[in-house]
Amino acid sequence: MPAKVQTVPPTGRLNAKQRDFAQIVYDMRHVVFSVIRERQMPNGMKGGAALGTGFFVSRDIFITCDHVINNPDNPHLPGDSYMLVANLTGTSAKVYRIEAPEVGKEINLFPNLDLAVLKVTKAQPDQPFVALEYGDVFEGEDIGVVGYPLAQLHVLDGNLTLGGVLYRASRGLVTGRYMANDGALKGVPIVEVNFLFVPGNSGGPVFSAQTGRVLGFVRGFQASKIRESVATATMIKQLPLGMNQQYIENLNAVYSLAIKLDFIRTTVEGFGAQL
Repeated sequence: MPAKVQTVPPTGRLNAKQRDFAQIVYDMRHVVFSVIRERQMPNGMKGGAALGTGFFVSRDIFITCDHVINNPDNPHLPGDSYMLVANLTGTSAKVYRIEAPEVGKEINLFPNLDLAVLKVTKAQPDQPFVALEYGDVFEGEDIGVVGYPLAQLHVLDGNLTLGGVLYRASRGLVTGRYMANDGALKGVPIVEVNFLFVPGNSGGPVFSAQTGRVLGFVRGFQASKIRESVATATMIKQLPLGMNQQYIENLNAVYSLAIKLDFIRTTVEGFGAQL
C-alpha cells in the first residue's frame, strides 16, 4: 500500500531520497508550471495562450523548450509577456508574471539545444526547485512525467480560472536511449518511452520514479508507420456528402522523446543551477 502523501509544500531543492511516487508527484506540483503567453491583440485586447510546461532548476531560474517559447510558427515577439501558473489544489494557484521580457536578459533562447531559460526576478525566496541528475539513464528504468498537457484557458470576470489548466502525471519505463543521427535532433542524446507525450507536455521534467531527480525534459514524439490497409466505416450511418465508406487505415508505432539532461548541463549551470 502506498505511503500517505505528506501535503506540506516543499521549499528549496526537492528531496531526492527514495520515496513513494505519489509523494514525488505532489512535490513536483510546486516546481512545475504551465507556460502561458500574454500578447496585445490588434483590437486592443490582451490575448492568452497556453504554450507548454516548464520547471524551476534553481530558486529563480526556470527552463522549458525553445519550441515552447519560440516556435517558428508562433515565435516570441517584442512586447509579449508570460505567466507561469502552477495549479496547486484545483482551486488555488501560484502565479509568476514576467512582464515584457527582453531576449538575452529575462529570456534566453538556445534553439540548438531546444532550450529556453527564463529568469524569474520576482520568484519567492522559498520557491522550490528540482534536484538534477546528469548520470546515465538505462533501458527499463522507471520514470515519471508531470506537466500541463492540453491546457485550456478559461477566463471568468476577467480572471483566469484553473478548470482547463490541469496538472497531470504519468509513469512508465525507458524503452530506449540513443544519439539522434538525423533531422532537427541530430547529435542530441534521446531518452525514449512508449507512452504518449501530448501537446503541452513539452518542456516538462522526466524524472526518476524512485527519487524524483530530473533526468531530462520532454521534447515531443515520433510516429513510424508500420502498416497501411484499406478499411470500411461501418458505425457512421450517414456519411458527409462526397465521402466514401472506405478509407486508408494507418497503424503507427509511437514513441515519446525526451532530451537527456546532460545535453544542457553547461548551459543551465551557467545560470546557477547545480546538483
